[in-house]
Amino acid sequence: MFNFGISKESAVKTVRPQLKPWNIYDVKFIGCEVREFAGKKDPNTVYKVLDIKFENEDGYFTVTKFFPKAGDDKRMEIDAKNGGKRELASNFEELMNIVKQTVEVLTPEGFKKMAELSPKFKSFDDVAKTLIAVTDKVKGCQTKIKLIGRNRDNRVVAEIPTITSVFDGVATITDNYIGNKLFFSPYEEGKRDEYLKSKPTEMKATPTKAADPIMDVAEPEAPAEDNDELDLDNLL
Repeated sequence: MFNFGISKESAVKTVRPQLKPWNIYDVKFIGCEVREFAGKKDPNTVYKVLDIKFENEDGYFTVTKFFPKAGDDKRMEIDAKNGGKRELASNFEELMNIVKQTVEVLTPEGFKKMAELSPKFKSFDDVAKTLIAVTDKVKGCQTKIKLIGRNRDNRVVAEIPTITSVFDGVATITDNYIGNKLFFSPYEEGKRDEYLKSKPTEMKATPTKAADPIMDVAEPEAPAEDNDELDLDNLL
């Protein structure tokens, strides 16, 4: 029997893709969260990550960064074009600058509060908890993000640029991934043109997991309750 009735439920697909590489987007800040994952290869291995989430009408993007581990404070050296050596900022320096830049752009007042609280931080858990607390008040605010492209598994995926460089031994912020005054350098413009002129590569993806840069993880677990000494309710 035919049923010609039309329900009031939406017939429009609402799932949006991840934002594409090599563009500067107007986005809405959705919030920050901490997630934990069990490894696929070794379920006893637990990964902990910080997510900074954005979206617009065309898609979404999540900055996902692993919590620091032993060795992440070490800098590396690579061969420079002039024949010498070039020192790279450590993963930890880059991570902390991403946190600082995110807070300062989204909530300058929250940035000041976070700086005041930072002497009490004993771990990155404290950093993440404070980041979540100060940015929770500005969820939904509008900003811009800059996405470049990096090759992964023979395809170009969207990522934020590296924002930290080392000059004379000092780690310095040399780029912005978030804010209202974003641009591509001449080198980045060249890479962007290469990407836009290249033949599109089919990306097989599921709406919920494809854009997650953490490939060796199972389903996320809810963050555990943490009863450390940093009482944000009283400090903020």
